[in-house]
Amino acid sequence: MSKSLIDPCHSLTLTVAIENLRGTLGEAIDYLTHDEYRMAMGALLPVEEQIQDVNAAIRLFRRALQNARRPT
Repeated sequence: MSKSLIDPCHSLTLTVAIENLRGTLGEAIDYLTHDEYRMAMGALLPVEEQIQDVNAAIRLFRRALQNARRPT
């Protein structure tokens, strides 16, 4: 399937949502490896909301893929 069939905003939205979650998880891992457990827990506070953002971005991206496959 050609990339041009998908609006770039869908790809960008999914990328940003994943990057935000990855950054938060990386920060928490850094704290855990340095035995800073309270800081790790604090870093993980936004994870639930970020997971919801990733899920929403996945749904939008999936819908864009489905729409791109439909004949016009």
